Amino acid sequence: MSQIDAAWVLLSALLVLVLQSGFLCLESGTVRAKNAANVALKNLSDVCVVSTAFWLTGFGLMFGPSAGGLFGSAGFFPPLDNSAGHSAAIFLFQMAFASTAATIVSGAVAERERFLGYMAMSVMLGAFIYPVAGHWIWNEAGWLRQLGFIDFAGATVVHSVGGWTALVAVLFLGPRLGRYGPKKRFFEENSISLSALGGLLLWVGWGAFNGGSALAFNAEAGPIIARTMLSAAGAGITSISIGLLLFGHVRAEILINGFLGGLVAGTAGIHLVTGPAAFLIGVAGSLTVIISRDILDALKIDDVVGAIPVHLAAGLLGTLAVAFSVPFDALPAGDRLAQLGVQALGAFAVGAWVIACTVPLALVLKASGLLRARPRDEVRGLNLAENNQRNALLELLEEMKRHQRSGLFSNRVRVERSTDLGALAFRYNRVLDRVEDEIALRMDAIRKERMSRELAEEAFEAMREAQEESAWSARHDKLTGLGNRKYLEEIASAPAEEMRPCTLVIALDLDRFKDVNDTYGHEAGDLILVAAAQRLEERIRAGRDFAFRIGGDEFIVLLEFSEGEAAAQEYCSDMLFHLLQPVSYKDVELQVGASIGFALAEEGEPLADTLRRADLALYASKDDGRSCVSAYSPTIGSAHDEKMDLIRDFKSALANDEIEVLFQPQIDGRTGALAGCEALARWNHPDRGILRPDLFLPIAIEVNLLADLDRRVLDLALAAYWEFARNGIGLPSISVNVSAARLSHPSLIEELKLRQDIPQQGLAFELLETVFLDHVSEDYGKQIQALKELGISIEIDDFGTGHASIAGVLALKPDRLKIDRMFTSKIDQKPARRDLMRGLIEMAASAGAKAVVEGVETAAEAEVLAELGADFLQGYAFGHPMDQEAFQVWALAWQKEHRPLRAG
Repeated sequence: MSQIDAAWVLLSALLVLVLQSGFLCLESGTVRAKNAANVALKNLSDVCVVSTAFWLTGFGLMFGPSAGGLFGSAGFFPPLDNSAGHSAAIFLFQMAFASTAATIVSGAVAERERFLGYMAMSVMLGAFIYPVAGHWIWNEAGWLRQLGFIDFAGATVVHSVGGWTALVAVLFLGPRLGRYGPKKRFFEENSISLSALGGLLLWVGWGAFNGGSALAFNAEAGPIIARTMLSAAGAGITSISIGLLLFGHVRAEILINGFLGGLVAGTAGIHLVTGPAAFLIGVAGSLTVIISRDILDALKIDDVVGAIPVHLAAGLLGTLAVAFSVPFDALPAGDRLAQLGVQALGAFAVGAWVIACTVPLALVLKASGLLRARPRDEVRGLNLAENNQRNALLELLEEMKRHQRSGLFSNRVRVERSTDLGALAFRYNRVLDRVEDEIALRMDAIRKERMSRELAEEAFEAMREAQEESAWSARHDKLTGLGNRKYLEEIASAPAEEMRPCTLVIALDLDRFKDVNDTYGHEAGDLILVAAAQRLEERIRAGRDFAFRIGGDEFIVLLEFSEGEAAAQEYCSDMLFHLLQPVSYKDVELQVGASIGFALAEEGEPLADTLRRADLALYASKDDGRSCVSAYSPTIGSAHDEKMDLIRDFKSALANDEIEVLFQPQIDGRTGALAGCEALARWNHPDRGILRPDLFLPIAIEVNLLADLDRRVLDLALAAYWEFARNGIGLPSISVNVSAARLSHPSLIEELKLRQDIPQQGLAFELLETVFLDHVSEDYGKQIQALKELGISIEIDDFGTGHASIAGVLALKPDRLKIDRMFTSKIDQKPARRDLMRGLIEMAASAGAKAVVEGVETAAEAEVLAELGADFLQGYAFGHPMDQEAFQVWALAWQKEHRPLRAG
């Protein structure tokens, strides 16, 4: 090694130690303030103990003469005198790498691992685990090196080793107190700015990490460092984009961990790839970090700083990516598939080695009480519990909290002179003094004014009662000053001949008014109502036209109007334009829409009838998408009459046994056997024939008969199930659709427990993904768990068409996911659709659920789906929905043939 090469390695080694500063800042900024000092001291301490352990045994195990390619057998405890020469530079460089591997663990286990337990793991890692793994890969005689394994700067040797160790540690430690409890707490970081500084220091230090790994200062050093920066840039751009797409803003932890993941992924082959390849590896590294972070969170694995996604997941990705990103002629294995095998073998071997070493150590530490801090110490913070670092601010807050709980202010907080917190405590005591003085003064004033206040209250009550009894108050809305419903009813009850000719009646509702009330409060809602009333009054003529507020956000306007419907349409559109103008509230602009319906009074028509026609036109506006104007027409009237007829008929449909159930078979995708059926509700209307649920379900909701409908369908389905069983048809499962409202009803579970006809494992409740997943809550989770305890399976319908995340599905733990028919059509003719279907089936399997594929129309589609691994198939290829008798005939024939999967 030349002098300049040695100088380059020494400089790089010192810069790699800058990584420790980066890790210290990143981890101290990410944890809570009460643990920041403890994390910083652990970072400093692990450099000491790992350096010592690597000097004593690690360097020899790593670079000594190889014993069968497994470990070094000499070179322990090097003297490092002046005769060591340039080998000392290599020693320093590798010692810095060993310290980096140990520091990776520190961030993952922060806030709960004891100092001594962490030091023990660091010693094991620096003295034994890291050197042996490094010997396999970086020693010329190492067995993985001989196979052609590529790991230029430590994606596996450093980052995967640290990541595997961190994963074992956090699994044994468990999550921080309260992290995954019922409240799902998220802990506030100590300092985002400090974390960002740490990330930037790591970025800078990574140039030395990769550049120094060349062990020579030559023409390759510049391109290696430049490509290192490109991989970080690609990862950073990806993290920013994902933050904006998912959250609408840049998230600090996603950006910092994202570009660190890109840097880690690039370390394996950064010396061989091109600039574009380095950029793409950074992009992939960032995506890997984000996905693996969500997976860990779903599994309730508490990694405080995201060390496992960054160093383990991204390190594994970078190791495997070598086979695809490195030029073909630079692959030691000869081709990409063979190289992929070598890379995978190496990654697996190192992971197995780390786990085999760390699991016994973790067990010993846990048994001896050296692994996890006591709960009391964890609550107090490890700064105080392990390092005796007092936090004056926390102590002051505790004293304030005692005042809050007791309500006794006679004891003042302790004041430390000549400090910022002392000044705060002094001022707080002065506030307590003033509070006590004010209380005394006001109590005295209250006693003096009690008699006069009682007299004033009596006078005010009398005045209020007089106002309530006044005629104006009885006929007008107090908030807006418009006429109220009573006033409108008085006018509408007048004989038709007393009404003015050519009256235009306008009915309107404010759209999204409830959203304003819920978001900004009733003060904002009242402001909207007053503004709407003022705008209506601006559009009418005093003494000739009238406006009324007849409900929460409902208004009626009566106008003298001598023109036709077209002019009325234009007038109402202009009114709508004025109502759509925003209203200023504090520092926001509030905007609500309005739906308007109008009707022109016919000659001799009572006003009550015209009001009814305008109201029907208003409902038509709402159905058309809101914020629009509709004129009454005979079509609207007939549609309303038809709806009223259906509502009237539906109220008697349940009593008259007009609700029926059809059954559609479900076939086992592997054996072709009958796997169950789905019960489909139909309304056998005496005049209209068979009606589907999309027509009568909204009616059931409107007339509050949805629970009765669900109960009726369940009764018919279970009666058929047992009838099928008595006739030799063993249905493994029968699926019944259940509405979200029914599922959430508090009496559902008790009602089901009283039933005697529910089979042990044969009933499934089918829930729409697009409806059910919008209502996921703790209560829903408890309801679902109670259903499963009754032996009722959960099946999510229309899977793939809603917006369920993988984490959401994992949390629900459904038994079946029903893949929508839109993914099935012509799957035998469209290869791309097969890949999509395969992904959906695998997603279901990863969630521990069976995949039911709907809409199977042909034998060819059924065969393709069976090959893709679909568990159950349903569609016209096997049978249309049938009544009970027809299904029984079909099922007996199918069971008798018991043929392998073949549609027919």
